[in-house]
Amino acid sequence: NSQHAWFMYEQVFLKRGESRRTCWHQDSSYLAVNGQHLIVFWICFAGVPERETLEFVRGSHTGPLYNGSTFNMKDPTEPLYKTGDLPRLPHVDADPDSFDIIRFGVEPGDVVAFHPQMLHGGASTAAGGERETLSVRLFGDDAVYAARPGPCGPRVAGLHDALKTGDPFRFDAFIALT
Repeated sequence: NSQHAWFMYEQVFLKRGESRRTCWHQDSSYLAVNGQHLIVFWICFAGVPERETLEFVRGSHTGPLYNGSTFNMKDPTEPLYKTGDLPRLPHVDADPDSFDIIRFGVEPGDVVAFHPQMLHGGASTAAGGERETLSVRLFGDDAVYAARPGPCGPRVAGLHDALKTGDPFRFDAFIALT
């Protein structure tokens, strides 16, 4: 259990009308932080039917950290980092029956909470569909700085110069919530 929580950053996502799916990925691949006390809150502003919502591979947050996706639809497992030892993402869409994929519809105000190492992707939206969400990221006591094989977030001036791998993930730009 974490005794403290810090605000890392937020993102707003907007998909309107017919849109492609978001490739399978782990947010942790793009973040310079490791630990169990990490959480993403995905908050919906409009109802999203199950067929158009986020999809998760159950339990994947306990498995390996994969190389990030470049979000190339022709090769959704194309590695983001050209160096380093992070394994290539599995091609979930090529063999979905080999993965324990979960998804569920949401209503306005619902909050989906997940660890950023959870393998997930966003389903496509149909013509007339809409997905407006706020994603909020927090971290707790056991979060430590973790360099990645290339540029990564959060994009906070001075953060990556001030911390080294294994240092507690603390920086003046992060707002303490407790």
